[in-house]
Amino acid sequence: MRISRSGLALLVALGLIVLCGITYGFSLRLPLFSDDIPHFRWMEGQTWLGILISSRGIGYYRPLPFLVWKLLRSLQGGLNAPTLHGINLALHLLNAFMVWGVVNRQLGKKRWGVGEASALLFLTYPFSYQAVPWVGALTHPLVTAIILGSLYLNLRAKSHPAGLWHALSVGLAFLAPLAHETGILTAPLLCLLLLTGEERYSLSGVLRRTRCYWLAGMVGLAIWLAVPKGVQPPRIWNLEARYQNGVYLLQGLAYPVAPLARKVWEAGWGLDDLQSVLLVCAPVVLLWGWLLAMKGQQQLLVLASGWFLLAVAPAGLMLGFEYVIDAPRLLYLSSVGTALFWTAPLSIWKASRHGRLGRIAAGLAVLSIAMSGFVFIRQRAAIYEEMGRWIAQFVQGVRSVSAPGPVLCVNCPEFLAPREPTFAVGHEGVPICAGHQLGDLFWVNTREERKVTGLVFPDLQRPWKYHYGSAGEAHTWISLQEPLRKADAVLLTEYWGDKIAVYPVGMLAMNDASPADTFIAEFGSRIRLLSAEVEREGEMVRVELYWQAVTPVEEDMTVFLHVLDPSGRLVAQRDGYPLMGLSRPVAWRQGDIWQDLRWLRLPEGGYQFLVGLYTVEGGMRIPATDPAGRRFPDNAVPLGEFTFISTGGI
Repeated sequence: MRISRSGLALLVALGLIVLCGITYGFSLRLPLFSDDIPHFRWMEGQTWLGILISSRGIGYYRPLPFLVWKLLRSLQGGLNAPTLHGINLALHLLNAFMVWGVVNRQLGKKRWGVGEASALLFLTYPFSYQAVPWVGALTHPLVTAIILGSLYLNLRAKSHPAGLWHALSVGLAFLAPLAHETGILTAPLLCLLLLTGEERYSLSGVLRRTRCYWLAGMVGLAIWLAVPKGVQPPRIWNLEARYQNGVYLLQGLAYPVAPLARKVWEAGWGLDDLQSVLLVCAPVVLLWGWLLAMKGQQQLLVLASGWFLLAVAPAGLMLGFEYVIDAPRLLYLSSVGTALFWTAPLSIWKASRHGRLGRIAAGLAVLSIAMSGFVFIRQRAAIYEEMGRWIAQFVQGVRSVSAPGPVLCVNCPEFLAPREPTFAVGHEGVPICAGHQLGDLFWVNTREERKVTGLVFPDLQRPWKYHYGSAGEAHTWISLQEPLRKADAVLLTEYWGDKIAVYPVGMLAMNDASPADTFIAEFGSRIRLLSAEVEREGEMVRVELYWQAVTPVEEDMTVFLHVLDPSGRLVAQRDGYPLMGLSRPVAWRQGDIWQDLRWLRLPEGGYQFLVGLYTVEGGMRIPATDPAGRRFPDNAVPLGEFTFISTGGI
């Protein structure tokens, strides 16, 4: 049974929709993070008119994304993360369809299949892993959609240059610079299309047909220059940065073979990362271009490489390398040219006499490139989802604090990144927020204001399945004690096994208090255990202890918490300084009362809990007595016997 061309096109369209959902559907579950924080904070204080006439405080003039966000906020009564992520996802899919449409109209019906393959590679381009899941990166898929829309409508309007399609096309050209500075590229990209199309235009004819688009670009540039901004002046003449940017962008063009550069770099041949990329990628790109030219695909080569070069030129010439390597989203618009560049096998075999076998080989080559991009994105999706789980726990932890005072967050992840990067140059992780932005991270996801401070305590950090950097200033255990005393609650992020988890770990409940008359145990006449509570919270067991320093503690000591099964066998323990290792009794002041929370993962069953203190040097247990002065066996204070059942009760 032979499928019609329209039926095949429908199947391709459905395939692209499904693939987009499989590749980036996870983004609909993500919270707001990273650049969303400064973007929405800035937008909060702006009127509709203010967004259009100034960009002071945000650093660049891109009013259209802010107007879209402000409209959505007004319609929904707040910032709705799934909707905001859905806009990026929908635009990415729309752009894939428009790549398909533009390429097919440009190359003609004889090379049917190149447009579909270009859409496939555009959809799975690995460096778009930032542009789609970041709400704050809306500017990139938005300006790409506007530019592609303008070009597609112009191609449709070739026979009617004064018609509705042409008017809409020109209107989009005027709109594009309001989405991103690269919107001024609509005119040169249209010239590129006209010069590489099936029709033969003279240069004067091309300029005449594109004069309205050049006007749109000049107006956009004039507005951009006139609007107040806080952006730093470009460093065009920094030749080292231009070289570094060029190599990074070349890596983006040669992405199917670029991972080999990392292996070359790690092989110990005396090459640095940039030289390795040049060694691998430059010959492949040149050879690929030569092959296209030899096979009569000069127009396709000019179109693909010209699009890439035009799209990356602003970032490559204007921005510093330290920014570019953190911003693969800058390659989003250029990925249209990159996708077309690597669909060349289909175009070559369409023009050859080798027939079906060649087309199958070409199709498999394109599919293998698409699969490599898909795998890369899905690996980053796992990092995004880990980040999303952490933010959900962070928000829940801050919300659980009823006191209005400051919340201290220790070892919060500032970014997560793979331990084994794919490419030699650039950063492939997911930034979350800086230490001073934790309160804003809470606000952007809840619309609630809280004072949240982040700091780093390296003593409790350990290697994890991902690289992570913690948010805030690093502290020693001595310098940490004063922030602990001022916090109304302390949250600790723990990295263990495959899990990242946020735990409330306690706080200074009271200072300068008289010795409590009621207590469970006293340790060496220095510290009293005032109360203890054990309960199950979900899959975790929460042990809450309250300690009081009766006299100053001069000897470094720590806590043991042992869990025994009914036979008396030790099955779990949570030893360490109070507050999950953050607070040391030797730093406590007389009269301090500290809440100490400890968390364990225990299966169903019956358990006995024992707690006590021991010296750090020597490991000797501190004598433990009850209020009547009787010594506890082994200086271990029993907290009671507990049975945990699946319903979460005790």
